Amino acid sequence: MNIDDMYKICQYAINKSQNGYLTSSEFNLLVNQAQTSYLDYLLGEFQQYQYGRAQARVSYSQNEDIRQRLSPLITETTLSINGTGIASYPSDYVQADAMRTSAFARVRFVQQDSLYSYYNSTIDPIATNPIYLIEPNGFKFYPVTLGSAVLTYIKNAPEMIWGYCLDANGRQVYNPAAPPTTTTTTTASPTTTTTSTTSTTSTTTTSTTSTTTTTTSSLNCITYSIQPIWYDVDLLEIIARTLKLVGVSLQIGQVEQYANQITQQGQ
Repeated sequence: MNIDDMYKICQYAINKSQNGYLTSSEFNLLVNQAQTSYLDYLLGEFQQYQYGRAQARVSYSQNEDIRQRLSPLITETTLSINGTGIASYPSDYVQADAMRTSAFARVRFVQQDSLYSYYNSTIDPIATNPIYLIEPNGFKFYPVTLGSAVLTYIKNAPEMIWGYCLDANGRQVYNPAAPPTTTTTTTASPTTTTTSTTSTTSTTTTSTTSTTTTTTSSLNCITYSIQPIWYDVDLLEIIARTLKLVGVSLQIGQVEQYANQITQQGQ
């Protein structure tokens, strides 16, 4: 399922309920709000926590199914730890999944109120048994001389965009193209230079100079599309949340039914 399919399903559902029209800019805004809401749901909404229970009713750490749904957002990076034991968060960081050293030793998370027992210990933490804390400006590691750590984490879902071109009548037509990228090409242009001439001998030397030109894709379109990275079953959930923001409340089964109808009718 691509971003155009998602937009068509939303339009179809809104028309069915006679609830007006969803513009492309409104769709782009709401679908990304719905995506964030769904990510929050999978991670474990704070409002779902119950007294006497350590976890939300739904949380990615609870079972393999939720972790599988989040797999498009799980990524890995190597953190550089400064001399004070601090490593900055990745720019797209949402939540830590696992932390280890380059030697595959586990780096354990500890709460701030438990740090004193580790910090005053004569044996813990050490380089082969390190720990980390969550702080406002980044991860705090002990021992501070650790140097680096490998972080697996949940990243922010990339923004989804339904892009379009304008036809001869000024109507929006779906543009599946991704945002253009700038490419640099180098071409060689030969030049001829006469270096010396005598009464008996003439020597000619040919050299080449490089000229660099920058070319950019020049589609006559207003915006470009950024496709979702979720699995189809999750996109149906995101569509349902998008429609709820519009005021159309549908169960996931109805959204799937609309999706099938659009596929069969070729809309």
